[in-house]
Amino acid sequence: MRTQNRPGFLDRAVQDVLEQAWADWQLVVVNDAGDTDQVASVLDRYRSELGDRLTVVNNPVSHGMEAASNVGLANSHSEFVNIHDDDDSWQPRFLLETLTHLRAHPDEEAVATRTTIVMERQVGPDWVTYERFPSWPDLHAMRLLDFVKLNRIVPICLVYRRAVHDRVGLYAEDYPVIGDYVFHLRLLQAGEVGFIDHALANWHHRPLQPAEGTAGNSMYTNSSDHTEYDLLLRNKAVKEWTDKNGLGLPMFISKELERETDRLEQKIQEVVDALGTQQQLIADLQVQLRATDHAVRAGGGFNFAKRQYQVARGYLSRAAGRITGRL
Repeated sequence: MRTQNRPGFLDRAVQDVLEQAWADWQLVVVNDAGDTDQVASVLDRYRSELGDRLTVVNNPVSHGMEAASNVGLANSHSEFVNIHDDDDSWQPRFLLETLTHLRAHPDEEAVATRTTIVMERQVGPDWVTYERFPSWPDLHAMRLLDFVKLNRIVPICLVYRRAVHDRVGLYAEDYPVIGDYVFHLRLLQAGEVGFIDHALANWHHRPLQPAEGTAGNSMYTNSSDHTEYDLLLRNKAVKEWTDKNGLGLPMFISKELERETDRLEQKIQEVVDALGTQQQLIADLQVQLRATDHAVRAGGGFNFAKRQYQVARGYLSRAAGRITGRL
């Protein structure tokens, strides 16, 4: 559990661990150069419950989230690992279900669970939830193909075998803020990862929190860093590939994407132009129908004309609805 000057979140996170249905765990709190008195004050409230399951490491200097994760690994010896950020949370059965799953699937390196995004804002000293919704509701399996484009999970929902670090290395400290994504890519390259298709983890978001405070999410407060390091990661991967295989395929794909984009933009413009013409036609027909409506109502006894008008008006309404639905 990596933390830095967020005693309120740390308190909530420690309670979260203590409420787990599975009680055979070790909690390593890595205080990443934060106020040691704050951390001690929080943990002292739970010393009797935590007992010898708690280890605390106070980093004298901060080297980032990825380095804090590696410090946690160095100070623990469990078979399975989870990175529990201080501001995220679990359902009480998270550890029970993930560890049961991994025991039953020895061929899998890790397992992730469906995650709920929890939107929260500060009201006085408390954090109040104002919305909840699924994260990546269309995700039903852990596939490397899905992760190549972008990261699909966050650490709170993943439990993995410690032994996988022997093959993929530790968390990438040279990729601040996206080290978790780098690890997820390496993990999926290393072997199979299972998926529990119901929500057991909560990813807490605070988009309204000021960037200068300590309570913000890195995805909001450090969004430019996310973009920069994501590009660096992709550039390195492309360079490694071209060093072995040349520039031919990337250049071909890049040009084809450009041509397909141009064709798509042209098609969109053709549809917009066609819809503009059809909308003008509808407007003209509506004027004519209003005039016919007035004439039919004035005539009073022309039932056949009324029926023909009603059929035409229904047809026009359906046509207008179909065209409007395409916009």
